[in-house]
Amino acid sequence: MHSHRRPACVASPPRGQLDGRQTVIVIVVLVAGIALALTGMPVVVIAEVLATCGLIGAQVARRAPVAPAAPEGL
Repeated sequence: MHSHRRPACVASPPRGQLDGRQTVIVIVVLVAGIALALTGMPVVVIAEVLATCGLIGAQVARRAPVAPAAPEGL
């Protein structure tokens, strides 16, 4: 299997600004955290929920775009 990961000894170049997907993830996680805090939920539970939301959002953002559907009649 060929892996596209860089070896740990090679420093990757610093990233620039966030792209649109990453920005949406950050905003959604922050809003969810604020909403949970306003309901009086314990800080530990909020941290667990936000960590899970961030991981799920990052996984969704990394998925390859869906291929367009083939035209009908072919």
